Amino acid sequence: MASTMMQGLADWLDNRTGYRGFVHEALEEPIPGGARWKYVFGSALTSAFMIQLATGLLLMTSYSPGSSTAWGSVFYIQDTMTLGWLIRGVHHFGAQAMVILLGLHLLQVVLAGAYRAPREMNWWFGLVLMALTLGFSLTGYLLPWDQKGYWATKVATNIAGGAPVIGPSLQRVVVGGNDYGNQTLTRFFGLHVGVLPLLLVIALVVHIALFRRHGVTAPKKAVGVGAFWPTQVFMDTVASALVLGLVMYFAFAEHGAPLDAPADPSSSDYPARPEWYFLSLFQMLKLFPGKLEYLGTFVIPTALGAVFLVIPLLDRIMPRGLAHFLSCAFVFGLFGGAGYLTYEAMSDDAKNEQYQAARLKSDIERKRALRLAGDSSVGIPPDGASYLLQRDPLTHGKAVLETKCLVCHRFKGEGSGKQVATDLEGFGSYTWLRGLLEKPTDDKYFGKVPGCDGMEEWKKGSKLTKSQLDQVASFVTMMDDPDSDLSVEEWLNLPRVANHPGSPLFVKECGQCHVVEGLSEGGMRDAPKLFGWGGETWMRRMIRKPGASDLYGFLEKKHQMPAFAEQLTETDLTALIRYLRDDYLDAPQRLPAPGGRPKPAVAANHE
Repeated sequence: MASTMMQGLADWLDNRTGYRGFVHEALEEPIPGGARWKYVFGSALTSAFMIQLATGLLLMTSYSPGSSTAWGSVFYIQDTMTLGWLIRGVHHFGAQAMVILLGLHLLQVVLAGAYRAPREMNWWFGLVLMALTLGFSLTGYLLPWDQKGYWATKVATNIAGGAPVIGPSLQRVVVGGNDYGNQTLTRFFGLHVGVLPLLLVIALVVHIALFRRHGVTAPKKAVGVGAFWPTQVFMDTVASALVLGLVMYFAFAEHGAPLDAPADPSSSDYPARPEWYFLSLFQMLKLFPGKLEYLGTFVIPTALGAVFLVIPLLDRIMPRGLAHFLSCAFVFGLFGGAGYLTYEAMSDDAKNEQYQAARLKSDIERKRALRLAGDSSVGIPPDGASYLLQRDPLTHGKAVLETKCLVCHRFKGEGSGKQVATDLEGFGSYTWLRGLLEKPTDDKYFGKVPGCDGMEEWKKGSKLTKSQLDQVASFVTMMDDPDSDLSVEEWLNLPRVANHPGSPLFVKECGQCHVVEGLSEGGMRDAPKLFGWGGETWMRRMIRKPGASDLYGFLEKKHQMPAFAEQLTETDLTALIRYLRDDYLDAPQRLPAPGGRPKPAVAANHE
């Protein structure tokens, strides 16, 4: 009864669609000489494209194509979305599988002579498919809007821009102007998910139709005729399953696909390299420096493309055997040359210390960006992932310290110029201050600071014991950003302050020079005011205007720290101060002063 119903349904469907005839024609395609493993590359390549199509559609459900949102959406896919890492990994490695299969299919076609008449049109449509596949790769790796994609795309588009006459205009059209930004990303996204898939489907349909019209190119010694079903179908299925299996393996092994730090157009030292399948072109450009660059960017690639186009026509101007030999020699020579150039590019990078240092720096930034984005206390800023590292004290604050401060100061004993200022490691902490009170002439403190000999004179006359020095240091560090909305007088009246054993010691020993309104008057020697010392407000003023009268205005101009008010942005200043105060995600925890209040856990994000 059930089988009769199914038969009736099949007859009804065939009567309206004719599907049986279509299936019969597809499966009964004659194969001269029978099924062979060397015929599987075209089917495997088509299967790889279908994998790309399916995973690409899934990625589009969560991807946001904007320069301020793209990286964050990819991070969400990779880190949060259920199986997002797997989908992205399959899509990433599937793209590379398509490039490899494309090369293998091209070699198989050339070896078989399947480009000869009457298959010239199919050969040319195959070249169109090859160009579209490489176009997918070129447009795809920009979409995460990370450092690797951004700079690799810039290298590739600059190569295209080197073409004579049309190059600069073509580059502006692709980039969306003169600058790489949101327009560039949206144009590449439109090409990747709209224009290129449509063109590839059309070209693929025509390519398959032409293939079915002319059939496979049988070997000269082929005997008999086989059918597509079932043997060739089995072989194609095995090959497609093997491709999917390998792609899945790499996706699992890498837990998705790599994601570099967010794109930063200002990081001109990023070691930009294209993907491995474009490395040969990148390496070839080194052979044509200066005014000869157009040879590597335009003349040679155009000449190679022209040779591919005329391969089917060689039989008309020379003996068939010679034409086939030259065609095979050209393709194998091209692949061999590309492989050699790729090896040379990788070898050069491996021996290039400057490149390796830049690569190490970018890897550190990548890990830091992923760490920040994945932490709930930080997360991706609402105004875009590019601000992750720009506002991160460990990344940006450290960079500001190295470029602006370490010419005079030291940090953990390291600096870039002659030391004429203190070591800033732990500045503002109880440990730093306690060390200063113990030995102010140490190189870590004022030992190499011209004009700052007041602490040295104080130390010579001081009779404070070690426990009393502990109490003074504890009291001073309590001045670090006291409770908000409190005046100095209100802060002094807090029981924990008024009853602190270090208060009278401070007045007696430190208050002779340092002023704290309502507590000490100073006057014996010029010295900076200490209320809020080491806190964010005090440090901000110190960096912006160190020569102010309440800070180090008493020093001679040649000994004063330069003012950085005009040299640092608010972002620079905030990142620097937070770095010096160990106020960032994964910062080393400072020990609280004995008898003082432990500091609350530092905020990971102040924005």
